[in-house]
Amino acid sequence: MIKIISESFNIESEFEKIANSASGAYSFFLGTVRSDIIADQRRINGVFLECYEDLAYQQLSQIRLKAIERWKLNGCVIIHRVGNLAVGEKIVLVLTSSSHRGDAIKSCEFIIDNLKIDAAFWKFNIIGSEQIPIQAKEKDRKKFLTWKDVVN
Repeated sequence: MIKIISESFNIESEFEKIANSASGAYSFFLGTVRSDIIADQRRINGVFLECYEDLAYQQLSQIRLKAIERWKLNGCVIIHRVGNLAVGEKIVLVLTSSSHRGDAIKSCEFIIDNLKIDAAFWKFNIIGSEQIPIQAKEKDRKKFLTWKDVVN
């Protein structure tokens, strides 16, 4: 299941949707808005996220399918929020289930690493009324490239 939504979500409810007797392991990644201080020493008030929804769904579907096939997942949920989000709010949830913990953990890591670089989402820091684009970090690009054997 993939959702791109503006409203918040409940982790327990999402877990219940993929809980099953075949899964002995679940892994999740929850990303939230942190209280960053940007380069000019100003503290952010939140973030604004937007996406090209049709393309993002296609990209997330491909990432999800690769994870399911590679790690034989029993379940996989990807939720990404868009819109204005305050510090502390949930941004993204990746939840995977499998028979064994290694597959659940690795697949969850794969999904979030790919989502950060290879999905049509744009993120802006909000400082007062100003929106400042957030660029992809080099360390995230390098981490993404470590998955090339799975992606190809």
